[in-house]
Amino acid sequence: MLMVPLHWLRTHVREALLQNTLSLLIPFAAYALAEQVHASGVIAVVVVALYLGHRAWEADFATRLQEEAVWKMVAFVLESAVFALIGLQLPVVLTGLGDYEGLEAAWYALAVFAVVVAVRFIWVYPATWLPPKLSARIREREGRPGWKAPFVIAWAGMRGVVSLAIAFSIPLTADGAGFPQRNLLLFLTFTTVIGTLVVQGLTLPLLTRLLKFPPRDAQAETLTEANAQAQASRAAERRLEELLADERNALPVPLADRLRAVLEHRRNAVWERLGQTNPVTGESVDDTYRRLSREMIGAERDVFVRLRDGRYIDDEMLRTLLRRLDLEEAAAFRETA
Repeated sequence: MLMVPLHWLRTHVREALLQNTLSLLIPFAAYALAEQVHASGVIAVVVVALYLGHRAWEADFATRLQEEAVWKMVAFVLESAVFALIGLQLPVVLTGLGDYEGLEAAWYALAVFAVVVAVRFIWVYPATWLPPKLSARIREREGRPGWKAPFVIAWAGMRGVVSLAIAFSIPLTADGAGFPQRNLLLFLTFTTVIGTLVVQGLTLPLLTRLLKFPPRDAQAETLTEANAQAQASRAAERRLEELLADERNALPVPLADRLRAVLEHRRNAVWERLGQTNPVTGESVDDTYRRLSREMIGAERDVFVRLRDGRYIDDEMLRTLLRRLDLEEAAAFRETA
C-alpha cells in the first residue's frame, strides 16, 4: 500500500532536486513504517526499491540523470561505511563466541560456507532447466540452456552487505535475556560473506576463461538494438505527424523539419555503427562520431569560458550553457556506448 502513494508523489513532484531528496528519504520511511507494524524493515526497503525502480521510467529525465549519479555515490559510501563499521565489531563478536571458539568455530564457518555455495547450485540448475522443459514458449524463445551458464550463475552468488545488515538486525535480547548464540550467527555471516567475496569473487574471472564462453556477438546485439529503435522511431514519427496536423501545434517548416531530422538521426545512428572501421585510424564509426562530437563541444565550451572571462556573459549564463553542452555530450556518448 505504501508503494503506490510514494510513486504518485515521485511522478507529481516536478522539481528534480526535490524528487532526488525524496528518493533518499523513502528508504527510511519504508523501514520505519514496517518496523511500526512489526514487519521486516530491510525487506520493506528492498520491496519498495524494486517497485519504484521498475517504474522509474515514469519520472522525468532530469530526475533520472541526477538520480543515477546520486545513488552511485550513496551506494559506494554506504557500503564502504557498513563494511568498516562491521569490521570494527568483529573483535567484539569473536570475544563473545563463548563455547564456540578456535577450531570448532572455524569448522562451523567452513560448513556454513559450503552449504551456502551448494544450495545455490541446487537451486540454480532446476530453475534454469525446468522452465524450458515445461513450456514450449520458453523453449522457442530461449532454447535449451547448457550447463556452463548456470554453473557461472551459481558460482557468482556472492554474499554482501545486505546479509550482514540482516544479521546485525538480530536483537540483543529475547524475552529479557540475551539472544541465544547471536554472536555465533554474526560470526558465521561475516565469514560466509568474506568467503564468498574472496573465494568466488576472485576465481570468477578465471572460471569464465576456463569454460571458454563464446565472445559477445556485438553485431547481433546492435541489430536487436537497431530493430527496437526502428519500431520506436516509427511510433514517434506517426505521433509527430498527428500533432503537426493539428493547427494548435503549427510550427514553421524549418522547425518541423528539425524534429524529423532528429528522429531520423536517432533511427539511423544504431545502423551506422555496423559500418566498417576507418582504414586510416582504425576507429569504428561510432568512435569517430564520439570523438568529433566531443571536439566540437570542446570548442564551444572554450568560447563560452572566454566570453565569461571577457564579462560578455555572467557566471549564471555560463552554467546554463555548459549544462546544455554536458547533456549533449552525455547523449552523444550514450548513443554510441
